[in-house]
Amino acid sequence: MFREAASTYLLFGSLVSSAGLAMIFWHVVQHRRYLEDDSLSSRDQRFYDQQYRRRMQTSALTVTLGALIGLLGYIPALEASPVFATVYVMGLLLLSLWLILLALSDALASRVHSKRVFRRQKQLRDSLQEALMELRSANDVSMPHLNCDHRMSDR
Repeated sequence: MFREAASTYLLFGSLVSSAGLAMIFWHVVQHRRYLEDDSLSSRDQRFYDQQYRRRMQTSALTVTLGALIGLLGYIPALEASPVFATVYVMGLLLLSLWLILLALSDALASRVHSKRVFRRQKQLRDSLQEALMELRSANDVSMPHLNCDHRMSDR
């Protein structure tokens, strides 16, 4: 049974591993960009370092999962022992579940970081708006009203 589908397993495993390798390449490129960005705060830099570690772990696990899927048709013990085959496939499922949990944790961490950055930008914008209003009233300058109160939620 496994011998007939060996090329299918190998092809699918190769696709999964290739996707993992592409993700590794992309994460390295993105991380280098963040390392060269001097405008990032230490908090943001720490977040991007942690994000890089999480994403590299996820990508490496994707490559491993693809390799293990590709081997399905080439391990003789899978055909000879139903118990080994069951344990192997359950291991693949557990590895897939762990991969999904890692991806969800990264998505959650990115969302929390984005909200924190948005709050910081909103506070800065509000303080600049307040300073502008104080400056206008102190100098009694009649300027046309500038609509600086653009909200991200209104878009």
